[in-house]
Amino acid sequence: MTLFETLAMQHGNILNLHYHNQRFRQGQVFLNRQNVIDDIAKLITLPKDIGIKKLIRCRVTYDKDDVKVAYFDYIPKNICSFKLIECDKIAYEYKYDDRNVLNHLLSQKNKCDEIIIIKNGFVTDCSIGNLIFLKDNIWYTPDTPLLKGTQRAYLLDNKKIQLATIKKDDIWQYQKVMMINTLNAFDETRAIMINQQNIQ
Repeated sequence: MTLFETLAMQHGNILNLHYHNQRFRQGQVFLNRQNVIDDIAKLITLPKDIGIKKLIRCRVTYDKDDVKVAYFDYIPKNICSFKLIECDKIAYEYKYDDRNVLNHLLSQKNKCDEIIIIKNGFVTDCSIGNLIFLKDNIWYTPDTPLLKGTQRAYLLDNKKIQLATIKKDDIWQYQKVMMINTLNAFDETRAIMINQQNIQ
């Protein structure tokens, strides 16, 4: 079994390193890795040919015995619409390298840009990150995520978002929705209005 961490690097620094280290350690324990690496930053050496000022996506892939590191320029995904997809059997508590189930669900998005995965009637995540919802000037995130993301943890700890139980039919009580992940921090300009055109 193989897991991975996606890190956002800017100005040569790893963003939200504390949260990545927490999850990285948990993943290694889950894999029964013999020599647990406490600080993922020790694995990172930014190549000289990569611009230090721009946002870089660093992917650390690891299994019980091996670790691989790769670097990529980051190209943001423009999300303007979501398709509601129900799947009660999905499990993604760790960042599994095998994303076949997520990719299968994403293939059902039709003309929408992304999906909102509904599990047992509750809102979870999209295929590439957690979700937050705006109501009465307060941002909420579902308390039933598939994966507890690092950006989500940071925003919760800093009281920028709150937990809420959000069922499928509750979505329409909110005004806006936003995807968040390692490379997509809280930014209200990325939020989209919740209506029948944007949420299908």
